[in-house]
Amino acid sequence: MTRLSVILGGVIVLAATAFMLVGGYKFLTFTKALRSWGAEDTSGLPQVPFSEVLSTNLTTVDFLVFKDGPRGWYLVDDPALHNETEIGFYGRRFLGHLTNTAPVATYCEGDTDAKIIWAVRDARETAAMAYCNVSRMDFTPLLPYAQPVSLTDEEVTESTLNALRAEIAADPSRRFVDVPPAPLPFSHLRSLRPPMLWSQDPGANEAMTEAIAEAMEGAPHSLHIQNDRVNYASFYPEGSTDMVYGSFIETDEGRAVLNGLYLYAPYIEVSCALADCAKLDGLDLAHLIASWRPSAPLSAALAAPVPLPNESTGPGTSPRDPEQPNHGLLLPRPDDMADTATLIAETRAIKTRVRYISLKDD
Repeated sequence: MTRLSVILGGVIVLAATAFMLVGGYKFLTFTKALRSWGAEDTSGLPQVPFSEVLSTNLTTVDFLVFKDGPRGWYLVDDPALHNETEIGFYGRRFLGHLTNTAPVATYCEGDTDAKIIWAVRDARETAAMAYCNVSRMDFTPLLPYAQPVSLTDEEVTESTLNALRAEIAADPSRRFVDVPPAPLPFSHLRSLRPPMLWSQDPGANEAMTEAIAEAMEGAPHSLHIQNDRVNYASFYPEGSTDMVYGSFIETDEGRAVLNGLYLYAPYIEVSCALADCAKLDGLDLAHLIASWRPSAPLSAALAAPVPLPNESTGPGTSPRDPEQPNHGLLLPRPDDMADTATLIAETRAIKTRVRYISLKDD
């Protein structure tokens, strides 16, 4: 028995020693990786043809634009010559290997070390690859054929974009990387918030659409409605076998579920010409959607709100702001449900994202 104990003790000591050695090696490797994070090293990358990197035949594109990390942006004007040119390319990320999916462009906002490349045809980005890590692509084979450029990425109004189209068409040192192929059908936008709803009967969207069309008096316009459930929760209160379900609201005592009631906060965007958007002034939808606001079920739910057991859902935003679409957690208060006003934002110009490059002076 004593001999066996000694042997087992020795095995345990050896195993612990091996574990510490392996763990120490991994720790040193990890700290080394941390120290070298951000330092560019493309020496070990596999060499891959450009056509595979972008999954595109480069003979069909007009030009390439790439960002070579902190060295900035470059233009390659003859991409067809580089269809089979090989560059260092990391390939699939860890998740891509797990899911057996091809690599995709990943962007990190404000990251000056990123490696990015775009293939452009007819002033539209048609293929892209991007890594936040500066060591994931090596553009060295392209640099002898590349010209340094500056990239402008901005949102502009339709009038500004029309002027920009004319400027760039007349200036061979500038060109669009990504721009809509034609002017937008409407230059301006009006957004509005009808009263909140809590009936699940169909037809509310159609009723609001018809009312807005009537208010527009035949003027051309485009309409988009967001009318999903505000939020909801379901759980069994402690000591109960009856499930509580419904939307939750903010009260003076905290967040609570309106049992059996789902809330909706319609948000509507109407695209129109500047003069036509003014036709929505004074629009009142309350009487048209009154049947989707039945008082009895709301009164019953408000009379017996069920405290939300877990409030780790983060801060909420108002479902009555006509300038904010339904993103994130909308958290109404009882006053929001009682409000019958149709809230209408001021007319604003529609903005479009454009990207264009300009050759740098030698």
